[in-house]
Amino acid sequence: MSEHSFAGRLKELREQSGLSQAELAEAAGMNRFGVAKLEQGVREPSWATVQALARALGVEVGEFVVADDPPPAKDKRPRKAGGTPSGQRKPARGKGKS
Repeated sequence: MSEHSFAGRLKELREQSGLSQAELAEAAGMNRFGVAKLEQGVREPSWATVQALARALGVEVGEFVVADDPPPAKDKRPRKAGGTPSGQRKPARGKGKS
């Protein structure tokens, strides 16, 4: 587990706050095992869970975002009208005889 993951960041914030997993879970309205699974990276949180954890830890939800993580790769080619990336053609429709 990397400290640059949600799991690592959650554990780091929890430890900085001086809370046990059980204490954080209670403050966030969760089960201790749910917090443990999040910290182990076994499961990903829902948005509602992120908000509850942030409130319980007294931080903004942005504290869970790690700046070192690169954003997901995107196709940066401009798109033409019709939704295909520039320079790509749509497949030609067949003009076969029936």
